[in-house]
Amino acid sequence: MLSASMCMSRYGVSIIIAASVSFLLVLLSFSESFSSSAIDYAHKAQDYLKPASSSDIYNCEDPYRRPGYLYIDPETYKNTRWIPYTNEFLDAETPSYAEYPVKGDVFFNRTEVEPAFLDSTSNPQQWMHRAVAEDERRRKAVSVKKDDQTPEDFVSMKDGGGLDWLWGRRVLIFGDSVDRYMMLFFCEEFGRTIQQPKEHTTATCVIPSLNLTMVHWHFAGSWPGRPEWWWMDDMKEVAFEDRWAKIWAPTLNTSVRGPTGQPDLLMWQNGLWDERALWELGEAHYDVNNTMGQRERQLVWQEIRFVAARMKKFVQRVSAEFKGVPTMFRAITVHRESNARDANIYELDRLSRAIAEHADHETFEWGRLISGFSMLYKDQTHPGKGAGSWLWANMILEYLARSAGVKDEARSPYFNGWDACHSHLTGWGGR
Repeated sequence: MLSASMCMSRYGVSIIIAASVSFLLVLLSFSESFSSSAIDYAHKAQDYLKPASSSDIYNCEDPYRRPGYLYIDPETYKNTRWIPYTNEFLDAETPSYAEYPVKGDVFFNRTEVEPAFLDSTSNPQQWMHRAVAEDERRRKAVSVKKDDQTPEDFVSMKDGGGLDWLWGRRVLIFGDSVDRYMMLFFCEEFGRTIQQPKEHTTATCVIPSLNLTMVHWHFAGSWPGRPEWWWMDDMKEVAFEDRWAKIWAPTLNTSVRGPTGQPDLLMWQNGLWDERALWELGEAHYDVNNTMGQRERQLVWQEIRFVAARMKKFVQRVSAEFKGVPTMFRAITVHRESNARDANIYELDRLSRAIAEHADHETFEWGRLISGFSMLYKDQTHPGKGAGSWLWANMILEYLARSAGVKDEARSPYFNGWDACHSHLTGWGGR
């Protein structure tokens, strides 16, 4: 017979084994439940981000950051729009002229874009049509002369035209003369002009009927001081720290800070001025036979490190001063005749994109959407008024609408406030 102690020992072992099996069964059940929940969550997230099957709308994607087609109406630049290549386009039926085998030769005519693609709900909205029409309606409704009009004259109409979200908005742009010209052309579409105390300082565009204000702070690049070789004789302050203190700050409370106490949208870029500064530096210190004294070259690593450090400091200053404000990096424009001299523009653009991503900023792709369209330029450096500026204006209003949270159900959650889709839109973007 087994002793009592041996029986108790075996009994204890049985209990431990039974408990272990029970624990494993519970753990397995929990694991399966957790895995199932995780998989369900992943599927839901995927469904949330992918286009709806019925209307092919990319709910949390920026249409201006998708590959697409720049549609320019030959009759009027005011119908310019960006048509992203969505599944609606990519899954479309093959047109007869692309069938195989071909009957005769293939040739093409300038035909209109099919309405299904031109007016697709996946396309960005034509905000400028609505804004310009509403501005005209409001101005005709008051007896005050245009030059004397103020936002107070239009308060009773601020909710009209479905543009109530635009009332009181403020946009602040850190940029060069390309940005200033775009703001000027925007202002002119509403029969207004910009005010600037002096070139290369600040400029302001005010649309009283919409109580919309855009402010341009001229950003002269990364240089931390004014060297002897600086080519602008009338520019005394070069470093952004000096320009901030002496030129920009005085306009903060008068035009930049809106009803919320902050701007509603910020945009920054730096390219053409740094390109020129690096050229001038090289020519001031090196012989033309030295690679460093030439304009057609790649940036050297020390230049990359210098610009990265300065731009990072600038972005940190912007983020600290305007905490929480939706902020975008504007893709840098190249010259109308772009060649090897613009190689460092592309490098500066890539560098700025990395800095913007690191700072949790999104990208305003306008500068890349018009790349190669030299016919849209008014000179060697600046895109002119027309299709390019109209596209810029529509894009500015698109991002303002996002920051304002206009709650467009057809594109929900894209327009449900900046943060609704922001986490999906800060990445590199493949350019």
